[in-house]
Amino acid sequence: MSMTKIYLMQALAPTHVGTGRGVGYIDLPIQREKLTNWPLIPGSAFKGVWSDACRQELPPNDPRLKAAFGKAADSGQDSSAGSLIPTDARLVALPIRSYHGTFAWCASPMVLRLLHRDLTLAGLNDLPTAPHGVKSPMAHVAEGSALAPDGAVYLEDLDFKATPCPTATAWAEAIGSWYFPDEADAGWRKALRDRFVVVADDIFDYLALTGTEVATRVRINDDTKTVEDGALWTEESIPAETLLAGTILCDRVYHRSGDDTRGAVPTVEELIESFATRPRQLQIGGKASVGRGRVRVTFMDVAGGKR
Repeated sequence: MSMTKIYLMQALAPTHVGTGRGVGYIDLPIQREKLTNWPLIPGSAFKGVWSDACRQELPPNDPRLKAAFGKAADSGQDSSAGSLIPTDARLVALPIRSYHGTFAWCASPMVLRLLHRDLTLAGLNDLPTAPHGVKSPMAHVAEGSALAPDGAVYLEDLDFKATPCPTATAWAEAIGSWYFPDEADAGWRKALRDRFVVVADDIFDYLALTGTEVATRVRINDDTKTVEDGALWTEESIPAETLLAGTILCDRVYHRSGDDTRGAVPTVEELIESFATRPRQLQIGGKASVGRGRVRVTFMDVAGGKR
């Protein structure tokens, strides 16, 4: 039996999942989708820290760990693949500074269409359709939005005519219920609804390129307490409050005869129940020693979790 979960990721701090040395003005850029050039969190990066967190909670010989996340060994005969398969976490909403409301969670018709497709394929039903006809200088906002008290939305140095939209309202309410499902999170659900905005695709592409956080870093000489010669660089991060989502698929459990010390191979349901149910706070990507990369991950059932 195949089971699918949606994992929802909220950046609690600027997050740097890099690609190495860049060739532009940013020395250490973040990873981006090749097709859209939008920021993403690779599934491999998420699976690595997710696996580490789970391994700290269970005995090292627990057969569920090897079944879920696999095992790397010097001998290929001792290696095995993991059964929990996460996709890349793609953008759902990007936080952008706003003149009203402090910041906005920005999406676009293309972002919502891709999200709609991915969630539908995973088994989630009754989703709003993506807004249509969003063209500059318009911006679709949820009804009663805090972003446009005077009828205009101001994002960074761009201004838009605010258009209250029932479809944008429906998406804001749906996304808020997914990321902030608990009763204690009601204030955050309202904050997302008040600050949700859908801009044109080309505007979103521009914001996804220029709206990330770029920090300038230096290295200090221990003896002179001045900047080391040539030790100046810039690094890019996904902003705090960025919302991303991906899927986790588990359709079979890989194992070898005699691997399980308890004599029983974990089932698909056991792996999902053990590792993809309760919320987690993880550190993902680089720059952990300066507080980067803290994310909150929650898991959402789709169609009862079964396909």
